[in-house]
Amino acid sequence: MAFVGKARGLLAGKKAIVTGGAGGMGLAHVRHLARLGADVAIFDIDLNVAKRWGEELSAPTVAEEIRGLGVDCIAIQVDLTSATATQAAIEQVVSKWSTIDVMVNNAGGAVAPYDTSTATQTSDEDVHRIVNLNLLTTVNCCRAVTPHLRRPGASIINIGTINADIEAPGGKLALYAATKAGVARYTRSLAVELGPDGIRANTLAPGYIVTARIRAQEKLRPGLTTDALTSKIPMRRVGEPEDVSRVVEFLAGPLSEYVTGNNIRVGGGMDLV
Repeated sequence: MAFVGKARGLLAGKKAIVTGGAGGMGLAHVRHLARLGADVAIFDIDLNVAKRWGEELSAPTVAEEIRGLGVDCIAIQVDLTSATATQAAIEQVVSKWSTIDVMVNNAGGAVAPYDTSTATQTSDEDVHRIVNLNLLTTVNCCRAVTPHLRRPGASIINIGTINADIEAPGGKLALYAATKAGVARYTRSLAVELGPDGIRANTLAPGYIVTARIRAQEKLRPGLTTDALTSKIPMRRVGEPEDVSRVVEFLAGPLSEYVTGNNIRVGGGMDLV
């Protein structure tokens, strides 16, 4: 179902950047922040990814849908593995908005073929792809945006994964988990460095969250499917993108103004069993 509704104001006037925001969980975060009144910049290597995975939009493009909520939206196609391209994208945003209140580093993914994603079977090419996509993009964005973050009060939200703390069946997703663990550790250092300026940095670690892309890939990942996992999760359901977006809201807003350096798991207790 296409997203509808108008901005309701909790983050009115705030400026947010969401990487990987053109589809999937990133788009859920963009929509949620926009409904709260924030202007949102979307960074993505494919601005049409929502349509590619069959996600319904209420306008011809993601940016037009978000503007329809009564907020501003900037959509930039960018390869965030390039420090130069990342810097240029940030500069394009701040040339219009001046300062940034919220940085959500959501770009990333388990891009290696599942069958060969173990610690010893991941190919050289996939090792580099996974490290660049999950860790380097976060580092590039944090380095580029930090001079433009509001002081005090800005919030960096780096998206990790619950897989950094639990094992997938057969030791699969090894490099994905390792790079996201690196994101969490990097975030702790950010929190120490930027805390004196009143800037918070936290990691948000989703569990099994069902998006259109995940549903399409389930048949390729035995043991990591909605049916296989539901009975094993203490909350007895898999997650929806909005479950994660509500925690993004908390970390972006004033209720978390004394919360920094944490790795907040959103997985229905999946990491406990």
